[in-house]
Amino acid sequence: MRRSALAFTLALLAAPLSLAPALPAMAQLGLEPNRQMKAVLPDDPDGWDMSDVRVATGALPMYSVATAEATYRKGNIQIVVGAARSPTLYKAVMGSIKVPSTLPPNGTVEVVNGKKAIVTAYPEAKVPLYQIQIPAGIDGIVMLTTRNGNLDDLRALAMQVDFDPFPPR
Repeated sequence: MRRSALAFTLALLAAPLSLAPALPAMAQLGLEPNRQMKAVLPDDPDGWDMSDVRVATGALPMYSVATAEATYRKGNIQIVVGAARSPTLYKAVMGSIKVPSTLPPNGTVEVVNGKKAIVTAYPEAKVPLYQIQIPAGIDGIVMLTTRNGNLDDLRALAMQVDFDPFPPR
């Protein structure tokens, strides 16, 4: 069992982009969202409809198996909130917060829900993208992303995130 987990972890680090299409299939094989990370996600905030919680997709599971995400809808706005425990992503986000010259284009450091976060906006892109990345605890990361909302929508939903399940610094 231990060898299998090690091989899986090495595969994630060695070829994360090649694994992206396999993640939904892995979720169908019974991979459950991490209970601790599920507790981080906002629980049906006022005015928002929350999807079922699932194993995260995208970057989060590429670097951690302790993930959870849900999609929140309010009118035509859709926001994906994901949570993970990942020392790798945590260090990357904290590094950019500490050295802003390493921020992505259009990225800034802001305080969101009492925590320093990377806020990125590409409103003029062919498909607009807004994202907030919030490091939490000693190795946690919360990502909020929308393509049809705006930063104010992300900030409002970020205020509902519960950071208590992350181990404190």
